[in-house]
Amino acid sequence: MDLADISVDLWMRCFGDDSLLQRLWYSMRLNYRDYLRSPLFPIVLTVSSYFVLCIPFLVCDIMGERWPWVQQFKLQPSRRPTASKLLHCAGVTLHNHAFLVLPASVAQWAWRPPVDLPDRAPSLLELIAGVISNLLLFDSQYFIWHKIRWLYVTFHAIHHNYSSPFALATQCLGGCHWDKIFATHADFSFSTAMK
Repeated sequence: MDLADISVDLWMRCFGDDSLLQRLWYSMRLNYRDYLRSPLFPIVLTVSSYFVLCIPFLVCDIMGERWPWVQQFKLQPSRRPTASKLLHCAGVTLHNHAFLVLPASVAQWAWRPPVDLPDRAPSLLELIAGVISNLLLFDSQYFIWHKIRWLYVTFHAIHHNYSSPFALATQCLGGCHWDKIFATHADFSFSTAMK
């Protein structure tokens, strides 16, 4: 095979109908079908992947001044997150998933039975397009939250309470404010600033 044939074959495997993801998809469908269709799967996947992907950045935040090579990339090198801020944001993230995402997932599962998983995995191009679409959707959401005062104050302002940006602040979006809207707010918060 020459370089052109290899390039065409690779292109077709990545972006054609014969997806690189198909073998993984077959394995997932065969061995983990019940887990994938569970209402708990989205919550476990999002929370675990969020915390696992934050670990390298948390290590850099915690090591702070001990690693000068990290300091040159920080927006505010003189400020470091405190343990209480880290715990607060982790608590808000867990609270939001337990009291917002979990009930929504269970409700969707109860009202609409789980659909069967498709036979074919998406092509790599479809996967990339889906990821980019989701990133644009969330960036648009945050843009709108910054432009409409009520949305900003109600949902997003807590995210800006941290003068020192750190990894866990990305998902810290005021769960107690959501509870007030849905009238399920108990006298529970992770800090006095949220009451």
